[in-house]
Amino acid sequence: MLSHANDMGVVGAICNATSPRDWDNVITTCNNYDNVYGCVGVHPWHIATVAGDDTWVAHMCELLHQNPNLMVGEIGLDKNYPDLDAQERIFITQLNIAYEYNRPAFIHCIGAWNRILYILKNHKSRLPRIMVAHAFSGPTDIIERLISQYNFYFSYSPMITDARHRRAIDAVHHTPDGRILVESDGPDISGAANVLHHIANIKSVAVDKIADTIYKNTIMVLNNG
Repeated sequence: MLSHANDMGVVGAICNATSPRDWDNVITTCNNYDNVYGCVGVHPWHIATVAGDDTWVAHMCELLHQNPNLMVGEIGLDKNYPDLDAQERIFITQLNIAYEYNRPAFIHCIGAWNRILYILKNHKSRLPRIMVAHAFSGPTDIIERLISQYNFYFSYSPMITDARHRRAIDAVHHTPDGRILVESDGPDISGAANVLHHIANIKSVAVDKIADTIYKNTIMVLNNG
């Protein structure tokens, strides 16, 4: 997959975890490939994997301590999945960990941006330096607020290649070029190249120009600003 992606112009990838069950696999992959960068986290779809057992917190901290380039993700809230209160507790814990270890955090949010904004406001002194809105398709009126107050970047997925996802496409329009990232949102990372071409089309910008900008944006995230 990496070889095919490279042929498509993708020079590297960030691999987000979903639960403690795959943290070791993510780290092993990153150790085996120089152009893959990893994240460990508990995704809101997988909070049941840590229910009633807080040992994951110490494990996550240990892995971040041992791996200085490891980031935090994918974390967040999803209103379509059970127990939003438990999701919130785990999300806040992981935001604190990202802050303590000074790592970027990759945030999943479906239908819960108001709740995430409330959390960010109430934990503003203990937030990661950089946060990335994964597969963003949220309301456009919060983009500038997320940038100016919380230093967000916005990653766009193959969703924007489907004209039915009007809100995600509108979000691309409203996101400054210097805050855009691309993603495959799946194992075929070569798909990120197609997303990039659609962003260039949406913004009426040359493909090479937006590719250079997105590369620079990604380096900024990897270097934590």
